[in-house]
Amino acid sequence: MKASTVKGEASADRILDAAFASIAAKGCGQVTLRGIAEEAGVALSQLSYYYGTKGKLFAAVLARMQRGYLATLGTWLDEQKTLRGQALALVNYNENVLRESPDMYRSFLEFFNFAMSSESFRPYVAGFISEISTMIEARMTHRDHRDVEREGHSVSTITRFVLSSSFGISLQHLLAPDNTDVLMGFEVMRSALAHMLTEAA
Repeated sequence: MKASTVKGEASADRILDAAFASIAAKGCGQVTLRGIAEEAGVALSQLSYYYGTKGKLFAAVLARMQRGYLATLGTWLDEQKTLRGQALALVNYNENVLRESPDMYRSFLEFFNFAMSSESFRPYVAGFISEISTMIEARMTHRDHRDVEREGHSVSTITRFVLSSSFGISLQHLLAPDNTDVLMGFEVMRSALAHMLTEAA
């Protein structure tokens, strides 16, 4: 690999790192391309060369967050052999991310909010949610899938329930981090899923 290519990739990564940190700290509406370029230690023209507009830069940050989220989640899901175990692992993973990496949830929520007022960015976020759900569903065991569907709960429904509840809990937690009752929502989810699903024989 050419030195110039390696240097270019390093600059692109620094830009994504700076954008992620700025979004988590200030919110999508307050960050500027110039500020991100300064934080990354690159010229504004260099940032524009790699990513063009703010929307495209945000999309690149969101895509990298998605890869990181799914790569680690795969390990948690693969350790379980039943749908019940994997559903509970999905809850545990989302709670762990919120506790250990709150900036990831903060950035996710910032992107969701930004998408509500940006028609050009909205498809990126809608695609992100759809792809996350589809990839999780594909990783989850379907051994007891038919039993679940007889109860009216598809793997897709379970996945969407956990994801939407996790984002709701994270929003409340980030707004009121001292309210420990909010995080008990994850325990409520675990109880609901344990009641809903039974271990495969």
